[in-house]
Amino acid sequence: MIETDTLERERELRRARSDYLSVSRNADLYGSPDEHAEAERRSWERLELAYMAVKQAGEA
Repeated sequence: MIETDTLERERELRRARSDYLSVSRNADLYGSPDEHAEAERRSWERLELAYMAVKQAGEA
């Protein structure tokens, strides 16, 4: 069970990293700079949360 949870956290971290990079690189796909900034902020927060979840699992 613990291994599965750790794997899921690591998968989420990879997805969050990929999503953040995609948002960051594709500013031209957003309707305005503000929309892009908001999407980038949300994806960065998701990446930080995923990173912290993996880090905490490693410390347990």
